[in-house]
Amino acid sequence: MQVDIQKLGADAARQGLTLLDCPYLRTAAMPAHTGESLNEWRSRVEMWKAGWKDGVKSRALNRMPSSPFMSTRG
Repeated sequence: MQVDIQKLGADAARQGLTLLDCPYLRTAAMPAHTGESLNEWRSRVEMWKAGWKDGVKSRALNRMPSSPFMSTRG
């Protein structure tokens, strides 16, 4: 489950969403509404955030232009 939540966060970042778009920050997903413990909820938020940060890094790397000094010859 941890990997799934991180993947959702990474996918969100690659789509250009922000940390505030975390689905666990919606009122209906908060512990007062779901009945889960605060620690479980916080863990899900942190997993999503970790995936989101990885997605941001991935997105930035994909946008970097190739260096004119890198040779494409073998």
